[in-house]
Amino acid sequence: MSGQWGFTTSRPTDARYGDDVAKYAMSHGEPGLKTFVREVLQNSNDARLDNDQPARVTFKLESLQGDEAIEYLRALDIETWSEHANLATDTESGKHIAEAIKRIKDDEKIRILTIEDENTEGLLGEENADESNFTALVRDVLFSSKSGDTAGGSYGLGKAVLWLYSGLSLVMFNSTLSEPDPKDKSPRLIGRTRLPTHKSEDGDTVYQGHGWYGGLNGNEEGARPESIWGEEAEAIADGLQLGRPDGPGTSIQVVDFRVPTAEERLDNEELADQITEMAIEWFWPAIYRGDLEVAVKVEGETKQASIDEYPQYEPFTSCLDDRANSVSQLDEPGDVAQAAISLDVPEKSDGSSGADGQLDLLVRRADTSEYQHQNEVAFVRGSGMVVEYYDRNRVVVGNQDFHAVLLGGRARPWGTDESPRDADTIVEEFLTAAEPPQHDEWVRTETLANTYSRGFRTAVEGIKSDVTETLRGLVAPDVDRGATGPQRLGNRFKIGNESRSGRSDRESPSSQRVTGNTNISFDEVYTHWSFNGEVEPLSDRNEIRAVTVSLVRMAEERATSDRLPVQNISSDTAGVSISLPEQKGVQVGRLEPAPGTSKISFEGISTEDHRQVETRLKVSVDVAERRDE
Repeated sequence: MSGQWGFTTSRPTDARYGDDVAKYAMSHGEPGLKTFVREVLQNSNDARLDNDQPARVTFKLESLQGDEAIEYLRALDIETWSEHANLATDTESGKHIAEAIKRIKDDEKIRILTIEDENTEGLLGEENADESNFTALVRDVLFSSKSGDTAGGSYGLGKAVLWLYSGLSLVMFNSTLSEPDPKDKSPRLIGRTRLPTHKSEDGDTVYQGHGWYGGLNGNEEGARPESIWGEEAEAIADGLQLGRPDGPGTSIQVVDFRVPTAEERLDNEELADQITEMAIEWFWPAIYRGDLEVAVKVEGETKQASIDEYPQYEPFTSCLDDRANSVSQLDEPGDVAQAAISLDVPEKSDGSSGADGQLDLLVRRADTSEYQHQNEVAFVRGSGMVVEYYDRNRVVVGNQDFHAVLLGGRARPWGTDESPRDADTIVEEFLTAAEPPQHDEWVRTETLANTYSRGFRTAVEGIKSDVTETLRGLVAPDVDRGATGPQRLGNRFKIGNESRSGRSDRESPSSQRVTGNTNISFDEVYTHWSFNGEVEPLSDRNEIRAVTVSLVRMAEERATSDRLPVQNISSDTAGVSISLPEQKGVQVGRLEPAPGTSKISFEGISTEDHRQVETRLKVSVDVAERRDE
C-alpha cells in the first residue's frame, strides 16, 4: 500500500459542487489571517488533553524549491491530483486552483504551512464512525463532535479555513493518537482536497470533487482511500515534511498556504510575525492561564508567542492579577475595580432549567502610556479565547481611560479562589450558543432561538448595554454632570414619568406606550452634549419601529423651538439601521431596528455647543403591534 489520490464518483443527475459552502461561510466578514489563526488555535485548544499540561501548537512555515520541492510533490502524488484539478477549471474556484498550479510551476517553489499540536487528543475514531475527531475534522462537513456544548468551535465550520487558505485547496494530516487504536498503530496519515465537481476526460465519469490521499483497498472505481498507519505512514510523512514528535497530537499541513484577501503574498517572516501577535491578541487568556503555548518556526528560527513580547495585552492580564485587590474607585493608574452584571438565562425549549447567571466585569484604569486597546472590553468565556474587543472609547470622553475584561461562563471566577458554579456552566452554554460560526461576538443566533425559550433575545442583547452602563459608573464615579451649573444642567428621566420640575413630560408623544431611561450631560472638555438612552414598549405585544432623537434648547424650564444638531448616534442593539436626517433644517438621530425588536439602546453626541444653554433630549418612539418573526 502506498499513498495515492482517489476521487469519489457521483451520478450525472446528482447535484454538482462549484466550491465548498463551508468555505464561503467562514470567509464572510474578515477572511484575513486573523480568521485562520483563531480557528486553528481554537481547534487545538478544544482538543487539549485533560491533564495539567498545555496544548502546544507550533506553526512551521517553509518554502520548498528545487529538488526539495520536486521530491515533496512526488510524495504528494501531485501528478494524479493535477489530472483531476485540470479537469475542474470550469468554475471560479477551479480557475483559481489552475492559477495557483501555474504560479508554482513558474516560481519552481511552493510554500507549505504545518500546524503541529501536542498534548491533544489526535484523530481518534474509526474511518467510518458516525462521530469522532477524525470524521469531524477530516471527513464530514458541518458536523461537530466537540464534547459538550461549550467548546470554542461548535458548528463544524471552522476547519473550512484549512482549505480556504490553501491555494490548491489541499490539506494533509498526520496524527499520533492519545488512545491506542484497536487495529492500527500511530501515526495516522491521510490527505483531503476539495475540488469542484468535474468529469473524466472522456466525459463518462462524474467526480464529486472530494479527493482523498491515502491507501486504496482494492480497485473499485470511486472508492475512498483510507488512512495509512504505522511505519508506512511515518515514511510517507517524512517525504511530506510532516513528521511528528512522539507525543499525542495532530500535524495539519496546508499546501500552498496563502491569505485569500491579501493584496500581495507576504513573505514567511512577515507571516510569522503576524501569526505570533494574533495568537497573543486572541488567546492571551488561555496562554496566561497556562492552557496553551504557541510558537512559530521559520527559517530555522522559533519565535515563542509570549505576552511579555506584547505588553499592550498586559493591562488585560493585570485585571486578573489584581482582581483580589480590587478597589471601589479607580483613583490611580493600575487600580482595578470589579462589578457583577446579571444575565438571566431562560430555560431551554426541552425544559432544562435556566439560571440567574452573572458576568463579572473587571476594569483597570489605564496609564497614559498604555494607549493600545485603550477603552476596550475583552469578552471572554471558558474556552480561553477573546471573543471580541468591545470598543467603548466614547464612554470615557472626559473621563478615565481604561482596559476591561468581561468574564462569562466558566471564566467568571478567574482571578479568584472560586470554582465555576452550576449557573456558570449554564451561562457558558448560553454564550456558546450566542456565537455565530466565526465565534466573534455574542448575538441572537438561530442556535439560541432553537435551544432556548422566550427571553433569550433580551438576555443576549442586553449584555453590551449593561456593560456600557456599568462602565460609566466605574470610570466616572464622582462626576455628576447634571449639577455642573445652572446653564449646563443635564437631565435624566424615565420616559413617560414626570420631569425634574414635577410636570408631566409632554415632549414624548409616545410616553403612553413606551418606557425607558434617557440621560444627557454636557462635556466641558469637548464642548458638546453627550446623551444615551434605552426605550422599550410597555406592552409585550408591541415592537419598536423607529426612534428619533433630537436636542431641544430650554429657556426657564420651557422647551423652545431652537434645536441643537445631533452630530453622531450609535446603538448596541443588533440590526439597527442608523441615519442622521434633518427635521426642520436641523440634524437629528434616527434608529430603525430590525423587525421584532423590543428594546433599543443608543448613545451619541451633539455638535459643539459654545453657548452651553440647557438642552434636553427629545425621544420620539414609533411603536406598533409586533409582527411575526
